[in-house]
Amino acid sequence: MKKIFMIIAITFLIGGEPSYSVNGFVDFAHISRLSDYSIIDIPFRMGSIDFIHQSDNITLNGNFTLEYQLRRDSYFLESKDPQDFRLDMRELYATYSGSNYEFRVGKQIHSWGSVDENSPLDNASAFDYYYIFFLGTERKMATMSGALDYYIGNLKLNAVFSPLHSTNRLPLGDDDFPITLPIYPDASEIFPVQGLPFEGGIYSTLSFSMIDIVGSYYSGYDRVFNFTGVNEYWSTKYSTYKPFPDLLFGYRKTNVMGFGATFLNKYFIFRADLGIFNTEDQNESVERDIPDPNGADLASTWDSVAFSYPIQEKATYQQSTLQLETELPFSVNLIIQYFKNELTDYSSVDTLPDVTINIPGFEYNSDEMTPKDFFTPGMGVPLAVITNKAGIIIMDKTFMNEQLKVSMTSMLDLDDYEGVAGIPGSLTEYKIEYNVTQDLLGLLGITLVRGTDDHPDGENYQFNKMEYFSHFRFELKYFF
Repeated sequence: MKKIFMIIAITFLIGGEPSYSVNGFVDFAHISRLSDYSIIDIPFRMGSIDFIHQSDNITLNGNFTLEYQLRRDSYFLESKDPQDFRLDMRELYATYSGSNYEFRVGKQIHSWGSVDENSPLDNASAFDYYYIFFLGTERKMATMSGALDYYIGNLKLNAVFSPLHSTNRLPLGDDDFPITLPIYPDASEIFPVQGLPFEGGIYSTLSFSMIDIVGSYYSGYDRVFNFTGVNEYWSTKYSTYKPFPDLLFGYRKTNVMGFGATFLNKYFIFRADLGIFNTEDQNESVERDIPDPNGADLASTWDSVAFSYPIQEKATYQQSTLQLETELPFSVNLIIQYFKNELTDYSSVDTLPDVTINIPGFEYNSDEMTPKDFFTPGMGVPLAVITNKAGIIIMDKTFMNEQLKVSMTSMLDLDDYEGVAGIPGSLTEYKIEYNVTQDLLGLLGITLVRGTDDHPDGENYQFNKMEYFSHFRFELKYFF
């Protein structure tokens, strides 16, 4: 915080006559399920304020939001705090501009990639899964970092560095958000990153008349935890006690090589991004003293390590996104995206340890499973937690001098599953936006989620779990 206040002080004191700009919105929204009209209890941003303070070539940028979530009926039985808002300083950073460069430092959001959304190159900022169905920076989280943009003719270089490890904001399974994880480890089960978690990379764009070519490299630690190993403890005092397993999760080190391109002509715009991820578990040893969660004195009972079993995962996976934009007859705008995630190389210990792990919702069978069964991408497109192949279709048309906009967005699961024919899952939104005045927007939307009874995962198939999320929503948004 001292660094942030120092940035603010420098910005206000240095330079000539300052200029100010403030804008934002207030959003009153209602969202209910189609099945029983019950209110869906998830957080949303009810208000936002952006401000810019500029003095000569130094600028201070900030964004603050108010996040609102309904209180449960039992809330005041657990807490006496009357607040149901959370104030979030999403961004606060200073910019120094030169003749051919721009330097930024502070809490900021970075956006990389050629495609509009779902780029495998976009790893410099973590994601907020509660806003994963939103667009642009709304779905991302800022990190304390420095960034430099440098221009050399038609070449732009962007370098990012952060001394901190940033993780995604994940739904904890205790509200109505449709995407859940197969397991939620306790904080005591997370094996910390060893050493200083430096992260950073470089992004370059070479522009020509009709095409932009992109190259990037990013190195950091995964945004989502991974299974890293198991310890098992014995009791020398009580020989009849069963061994105590200690399941551990951590964050792999991941290096990403990225390539992208944008091709423009008068008929269409084509964009493409490819990310090659090399990831490795840095924990060669996971042995540690037995943790004492919730004050339980486990170490006094299970007092010796029977064995320590690091998974030592190392893998290469690829993610690619293709995007086509064009205008159809009757001035209908069309955007089509195709996303693919593929594991191309994997190595680890040969087998899983033969231990008994009883965690609700977590399937563990050392005889039938291998460590590869637990692998999940820790970086890249957050859509990979839902499916390995997806198609996205966006169509919109405006009427009444752009006062009325009608749109349709559909996400289709295109992955191959044994015994499933056709498209097994989809999420489709139909939306109408009407500008009541220049500053007041009304929105009505209906979202339909469809799964399949034929999927081998049954009710655990992500789109089957999301069907209850089908809903309608109404928003009244005032801009200032």
